[in-house]
Amino acid sequence: MKKIIIIIATLILLAGCDTGYKGTTKPLSKDGNIFLINGLGAVGTLSVIDSECVIANDVLSLGKWPNHIFEHDGRLYVTNSGNNNVQIIETGTQQSVGSIELSDFSNPMKSLISNRKLYATNMFGTGIDVYDLDKDTLYTITLDGIPMENGTDAILSSGNLIFTGVKNYSYDPDTWLTTYKSEHIAVIDALADTIVTFFEAGINIADMLINEEKELHVLSKGNNDDIGGFVRIFDLPDDDFDTYSTIELGSQPGAFAINSEGMVYVAVSGLNADWTGYGGIMKYNSISNQVLNGPDDMIYSSSESGILGICIDGYDRVYASLFDKNELVVLESDTLKTVLTTGNGPQGMVFVKE
Repeated sequence: MKKIIIIIATLILLAGCDTGYKGTTKPLSKDGNIFLINGLGAVGTLSVIDSECVIANDVLSLGKWPNHIFEHDGRLYVTNSGNNNVQIIETGTQQSVGSIELSDFSNPMKSLISNRKLYATNMFGTGIDVYDLDKDTLYTITLDGIPMENGTDAILSSGNLIFTGVKNYSYDPDTWLTTYKSEHIAVIDALADTIVTFFEAGINIADMLINEEKELHVLSKGNNDDIGGFVRIFDLPDDDFDTYSTIELGSQPGAFAINSEGMVYVAVSGLNADWTGYGGIMKYNSISNQVLNGPDDMIYSSSESGILGICIDGYDRVYASLFDKNELVVLESDTLKTVLTTGNGPQGMVFVKE
C-alpha cells in the first residue's frame, strides 16, 4: 500500500503544482493542509490536500449535507445541515471525536467558536444557536426586532463581537422565483450573548472578512437579476455602521478569501438561467478598494460549474472548488498550476498550519 501511495503522489507532483520552492528553502512555518468538505451523496466526505498539492479523498465520512468547516485549537468543526449538528475532528489523526447537537430542524449553515462557546447560524431557526463548551448546554439567541424571514447564514467574529447575516427573501413555488430583499447584520456581544446593534449591509449576504486595516468586508450576491454582486466596507470599531464604501463586482459571488498582501479572491457561484453552471474567480485590492479582475476579466473561469468554496494557504496559493465537476483548481501567482480530482460535490475548505 505504501508503494502505491508514493507512486501516485509522485505522478501528481510531476503533473503540476510547481510551488517554486526547492529542497530545504521552503519555509516550514507555512506548511499545512487544506481540509475540504464534499457535500453530495448520502453523507459528506473529507478530502485533505498537503503542501505539495497531493490530495487524499474520502479520508473520513461526514454528516448529511456538510456546509461549513473551520479549525479551532487543533480540531476541525464541520457544520452538517442535514443532521443539525457540528462534527468534531482531530486535525492530527483526522478522526471524528464526537459532535455538538443543535436545535431540531434548524438547518445550521455555518459556525464558529468564541469565548468557549460555539455559535451556529441556521436557515430555519429564529436566530443563533449557542453551545457552551464548558457547561455542555445549548440555547438560542433570538434576533428580535430585526427584519428577518429566512433565518441566518454568514457569521464572523472579531474580539468579543459576533457578526451574523440575517436572511430576507421570499419564494414563489409556482414560478420558482426568489425575490431577495435588503438584509441586515446582527452584532452580538459574545460575553453577554446580547444583541448590540444591527445594520443594513447588503442583498443576499454570502460571506464576511476583516482585513489588516480592521475593515469589515461584507459580500453580497445581489438579487440574481438587475443587481449584481457587491462588497460593502465598514470601519471597525463602529457604533452605528451608517458609513460605508462599496465595491461593485457584478456576477454572483458566493465566497471570498484574503491573502497576505490584502488581495481578496472572490468565488463566483452563480447559475445560468437553464441551470447549467458557471463559475470563476474575481479579485480586488482590499486596501485601495480597486477591482483588479471583474466578471469580464476573471483570473479563472469555468462554463461548467459554479465555485462554492475558496481558500488561500501559507504560500498565498488559491484553491477553488468546482462543485459540479468534482474538481479543485490551484492557482499560484494568479496562474492555474494544477487541477485535482475531489470527492462528490466539493464545497468549503480551510487551511490549517502544521
